[in-house]
Amino acid sequence: MSGRDYLHIWYLAQSAVILFLLLLIGAWEAYHGIRLVVVIIPVALLMLLAIVSASIPHQPHWLELINRWLQSIFQPLILTVVWGMVTRILIVRLQLPARGIVALGMIYYVVMFAPFASEIGGQLQWAVGRIIYLFWWMNIVLAMSVAFPLKFSGPHAFAVLISTGAVGAVSFFVMVTTVMRAWHLSWPGIKPQFGWGFSWWVLLTLIIVDILFTIWNAYGTGNSWKNMFFQYNLVWKRPTGTLTMEAFEAAVAEETLCRFGFLGCALYAFRNFNNRIPYAVLLSSALFGLMHYFNLIGQSFDITTVQVLSAFSMGIFFAVVYLYTGQLWISMIMHFLIDWTSFMVSGTSVMVDKASAMDWVTLFVEMVVFIGISIWMMYGNRRQVMKRHADRLIGEDQHFGFRLEFN
Repeated sequence: MSGRDYLHIWYLAQSAVILFLLLLIGAWEAYHGIRLVVVIIPVALLMLLAIVSASIPHQPHWLELINRWLQSIFQPLILTVVWGMVTRILIVRLQLPARGIVALGMIYYVVMFAPFASEIGGQLQWAVGRIIYLFWWMNIVLAMSVAFPLKFSGPHAFAVLISTGAVGAVSFFVMVTTVMRAWHLSWPGIKPQFGWGFSWWVLLTLIIVDILFTIWNAYGTGNSWKNMFFQYNLVWKRPTGTLTMEAFEAAVAEETLCRFGFLGCALYAFRNFNNRIPYAVLLSSALFGLMHYFNLIGQSFDITTVQVLSAFSMGIFFAVVYLYTGQLWISMIMHFLIDWTSFMVSGTSVMVDKASAMDWVTLFVEMVVFIGISIWMMYGNRRQVMKRHADRLIGEDQHFGFRLEFN
């Protein structure tokens, strides 16, 4: 059987367990007169539809279509909420040790969405739909505090991993890797395959640019355009676990979503265009930047706009790094270092001030550098290397026939 066959079996088993737990929870609530049972019933019916649809080999197209979109919207949310309810019951009602339950729960949470990604996510063929649902799934998977309430989390380290979404970011990475394989797009890059035309000097240039920007962004204290490159406050602050994990969550989740997911989908959507690489880079980076407008919940509009434009230019840079190396972990490390140093110096992951004139000046310099470097990467052997990796990222020159046979 192929890997997808095993994921199909896992999907059916997991859906059946979730349905059983829903019925059990619903019966308990009905017995105690809790009105939440009226919500459990439609949710249970939705999971029953998932099982029936996955069990029928040749189902009507209308049933397949309805099930695909309903499950894409609601099933990740159902998995998270039900897992949270079960966690509470095991800890509160059965008095099982919170530390052990949460530890085991987090381990399973990492892989819990993989069968859903293969079975349901794999059915999505429309590029826009793929992009929309990748964003939706990320927000659900990162909401770990729903599944693991902090008051039951046990050790402080567990609370940090849950509240920052660090474990959720790893889970989302597993989920997106699974669905990208189901779409016949790519692995995120583990073993480098640089090949002809690749230059270590170019890679070193990209790394130096990232390091210099990281230092300038975190420690630069210039208050005018004359000294903006020459005045620094190199005071090291002791890293905190929370801010470190917040930087880790941002690097893993956002690079998985935007460079691995969005960029891969965009490359496939533009596969017949001569300039598919710049189109895909611009689209994925624009989405990466616009995502930061959600920070308006705790930030002012002007500073958030600075953050959006900054993320857009950094997104272009990270995209060309990913395309040139074919290795997602390299852009993840670059992203992590920029966020981590910034969080350590400021003491927060939120931009609390209003945008000053120097903020706009430094934004302009940042955009010129990152966009300039990215344009330079679009020519000569550098473009050919990126094109070769782009071909691999959208399914060309790959093998998808992995099977396990037992005699």
